[in-house]
Amino acid sequence: MSKTVVSQELLDFIKSIASESRIKILLLFLDGQNRTVNQIAEAVKLGQPTTSEHLAIMKRSGVLLSEKQGKEVYYHPDQTQIMRYLDTLSNVLRSCCKQ
Repeated sequence: MSKTVVSQELLDFIKSIASESRIKILLLFLDGQNRTVNQIAEAVKLGQPTTSEHLAIMKRSGVLLSEKQGKEVYYHPDQTQIMRYLDTLSNVLRSCCKQ
């Protein structure tokens, strides 16, 4: 029986979305709009410092990208990276769940 190795990168991705608040943040982007930390904080009803902490975790793990526009920083999902992680996770789960 072969052992499937799960990368630290994939583990970080899973951890970064394993929070109700971070899932709520990610779901805000379903409309395709980029958002600032203040817009996100208001929408998910968290303080700005807490929201910034969540955004930093999501950005480090490759879930979100940020782009500075003037004085504002706008966040949006990294769709390519998210799909890569989901494909990898799907393959891992398929290999571990074979009968």
